[in-house]
Amino acid sequence: MMTNGPAANIGEIMDIPFPRPRDRDRIMEDPQYYDLRNYALDFLYNRFAHDDAA
Repeated sequence: MMTNGPAANIGEIMDIPFPRPRDRDRIMEDPQYYDLRNYALDFLYNRFAHDDAA
């Protein structure tokens, strides 16, 4: 996952355990999907979206 902004960097590497090709409907039925999704949203929103570099 990338950090925010023009000076973006790799912030964290997230392993996705679902094999390819991925079936969106099937993945969304897996409880692990929501854990990963929530983790990614937390990373993007809470850790990097509000950098006070003004």
